[in-house]
Amino acid sequence: MTGRLLGERLGRVQFWVIFAGFNLAFFPQHYLGAMGMPRRIYTYPTDAGWTAGNFASTAGAFGIGVGVLLFIVNAWQSLRRGAPAPADPWDGRTLEWRTSSPPPAHDFDTIPPVYGRDSFWREKHGPRRGAPPTASHAPLHVPAPSHWPVMIALGMGIAAVGALTHVSIVVIGVLWTIWGIVRLALEHHRTHAHADQTGVLGLDHRKMAMWVFLGSECFFFGTLVATYLAYKGRSVVGPAPHEILNIPVTTVSTFDLLMSSLLMVLALAAVQRGDRRQARLWLFGTAVFGLVFLGFQAYEFTEFVHQGFTMQQNLFGSTFFVLTGLHGTHVAIGVLWLLSLWVLALRGRLGVADAVKVEIAGLYWHFVDVVWIAIFTLVYLIP
Repeated sequence: MTGRLLGERLGRVQFWVIFAGFNLAFFPQHYLGAMGMPRRIYTYPTDAGWTAGNFASTAGAFGIGVGVLLFIVNAWQSLRRGAPAPADPWDGRTLEWRTSSPPPAHDFDTIPPVYGRDSFWREKHGPRRGAPPTASHAPLHVPAPSHWPVMIALGMGIAAVGALTHVSIVVIGVLWTIWGIVRLALEHHRTHAHADQTGVLGLDHRKMAMWVFLGSECFFFGTLVATYLAYKGRSVVGPAPHEILNIPVTTVSTFDLLMSSLLMVLALAAVQRGDRRQARLWLFGTAVFGLVFLGFQAYEFTEFVHQGFTMQQNLFGSTFFVLTGLHGTHVAIGVLWLLSLWVLALRGRLGVADAVKVEIAGLYWHFVDVVWIAIFTLVYLIP
């Protein structure tokens, strides 16, 4: 990664320190467990006979820390004056040793051949299977360096800390994250070097990234829905779903959200044909319909709280508010995304060449609508 070799002598010392510390930390735990000590406790009676074993484990844990510190020192020294590392210093077997040292940002100019589990070893020492691929001199699309992903991660970290401390910190973290996402999305909006995003599969990189993201979101919401169904009907205290849910109101909000998908399709069609006035109209209309849905959800949550139904009330409350609240968060992100596209359209910066950006936003918006159909059916309609 750095093109430098770690120091051999200090590396050996670090290995044996960590090896000894690890075994000293964890081997006594087997005997402590056999002696009746439960896991993950930090205090115990002095006459239980566990003191010596825990003292040894503590000493071993400090040994692990010393070993990690030695590695940090070794890495720092190698960065400053380490010996240059060749591309394949240990006659490696797998493909990570096939690239240069230090490796380029894209790893390989041409996709290497794969002959089996130890592909690089077979390529070097096995029977020849044709000439190795020649390097391609065609330009490679590599994402430009950006600090905004770091800012987004920082915002998520702030929100996670707020979940353990105070809701106001959650709000700050969420707003910070949304701000970073918007800035990242618009960072190269007019950079000519990033105008062509078509990959080797013939699909726009941004569209491919959105499909991959939506695939991960299927697992995310699938887990939440499965959790809701697993705990359905297991609440010890009320209220039950049929006692609290307002199906007529939610039906209206569901119709509103589904109709917003129609407006999203009209917005994309307007951008693709270069009709800026219609594009502005339908983008804004889609965002308004999303805001109406969020208004219905805020009204529903407020009514539930006034009736004493909260996340802490029972299992139904916990799973219901987490599932629908996170979906509402996705809708809110989509509304902000649509409004940012609408502002670009107002400023004349959303032309036919930018239709793919609206299409990607549409993929996200349609996914949010489809997820709500599943939530509405499973939570509200099925008793």
